[in-house]
Amino acid sequence: MSNRIRAVREALKLSQRAFGEKLGVSRDVISNIEYGRVQPKELFLRHMCRLYKVNEHWLETGDGEMFEGNPKETDKLEEALSIFRTLRPEFQDYALEQIKKLAELQNMN
Repeated sequence: MSNRIRAVREALKLSQRAFGEKLGVSRDVISNIEYGRVQPKELFLRHMCRLYKVNEHWLETGDGEMFEGNPKETDKLEEALSIFRTLRPEFQDYALEQIKKLAELQNMN
């Protein structure tokens, strides 16, 4: 499993530090897991699968696809939501209207 965790991190093009920070653990924890010095806890594995959309079956067995969806799309959505949450309510309303207009334009083409 340690090799598959490393494969996920590398597929996401993240350093051990960046990968760990998003998961709430240090670079040392990620390094120890990847080198098989410690076994990851179940809670860590579930959190990693949810956060990065990793296929749990693949993580456990190596069978199937690594990701449940496109992780780049997930990153974009998380970034958009993060920015949206920082906006004042009147700007949130404006941003939402603009997104709706963009969706309408896209559906016209």
